[in-house]
Amino acid sequence: MGRILFFLGLALVAWMIFKSWQRKQLDEKPSDKPKQKSSLGRKSQEEIMPCQHCGAYSPMSEGVLMQGRFYCGMEHAKAAGEKVH
Repeated sequence: MGRILFFLGLALVAWMIFKSWQRKQLDEKPSDKPKQKSSLGRKSQEEIMPCQHCGAYSPMSEGVLMQGRFYCGMEHAKAAGEKVH
């Protein structure tokens, strides 16, 4: 019984050494791709602004900027009295 426990312990130590060596090899491996920050599917960071008419927050690319004021759409820019061409 003592021999079985000895060899099981020896196998466990050998396995732990192997896994440690394996982790070290993976950490030292040069990566093919440079690491990039995850942007959750977005291409770039975009500022979110409140509409001057209704107060709803929208991305700058989806809204309208007229005379220094941000609106969530052309309808709210017109409703706020902005001159729309």
